[in-house]
Amino acid sequence: MSMDLMVKAMKTKVGNPLRKLVLVKLADNASDQGECWPSYQHIADQCEIGRSTVKLHIRELEKAGFLRREYRRKGELNQSNVFHLSLDGGAASAPVGGAPDNPPGAGDNPGGGAGAAPRTSHSSEPVKEPKTLCASEVELAEAFELFWKLYPNKKSKKDARKAWEKLKPSIELRLTLLTALGNHRLSRDWTKDDGQYVPMASTWLNGERWTDELVPASAAKANAFNNLPTHTADMYQGGEDGPAF
Repeated sequence: MSMDLMVKAMKTKVGNPLRKLVLVKLADNASDQGECWPSYQHIADQCEIGRSTVKLHIRELEKAGFLRREYRRKGELNQSNVFHLSLDGGAASAPVGGAPDNPPGAGDNPGGGAGAAPRTSHSSEPVKEPKTLCASEVELAEAFELFWKLYPNKKSKKDARKAWEKLKPSIELRLTLLTALGNHRLSRDWTKDDGQYVPMASTWLNGERWTDELVPASAAKANAFNNLPTHTADMYQGGEDGPAF
C-alpha cells in the first residue's frame, strides 16, 4: 500500500463515487511507484460492485488520464493487467459524462426517492415529502462508505455510521483519518493474532484513536529484550575483581 497515493486518490475529483472507490482501491494495492495488478474480480469483491462496473470505471479513469493499463499474456493465457497510476496531474477537473451513478442493471430511482414526483394527497393529512440530502451530507455519506471499505473490523456498521455522523469530519480530518488508518493497519496490535485486537470502528472514532501512538509490527521483536535488568559488577560474587570462578 502507498499512503502517498491513497491520500492523492482521496483528494482527486473523478465525478462519480463508485469511480472514486475503484481509484482508492487501486491506490490501496499500488506500490510507491504507482504499479499494481489486481484482477477485475478482486476489485469487484473488495468494492462490493459488479465486475463489469469495475471495468467501466477503469476505462473512464484511463480516459481521464488517472491511470494506464498494461496488458499481459503468458503464452495463450491472459494475465491480470498492470495498472500504472498517475495522480500528480490527471484530469484538470472531474470528467463529464462517462459511467452513470447506478451500476448496470440498476433502475433509475427505484421505489421513489428524491428524484420521484411529489405525492398528491386528497385528504387533510399533511404530505411529508421525501427528504433531499444537501451536497455536504451526500459527500459525508460517501466518505463514510469509503472509510468503512478500508476499515478491517466489519462489525456494527450502524454504530460506526452514527459515530461518523457525530464527528462530521472535515476534508482535512478525513485525510488525517485515512493516513492514520493506514498506519494502524500496519501496527503491532492490529496485525497480531489475525487482527482480533482491532477495535470496532465506532470505538476507534468516538475515542479519537487515530491520535494513538503506535508500535510498528516490525518493532515487536526488536522490543522483546528491551526490559531486561541492567547488569552491574556487584551483582556477581567476585565484585569488581571479577567473577569468583
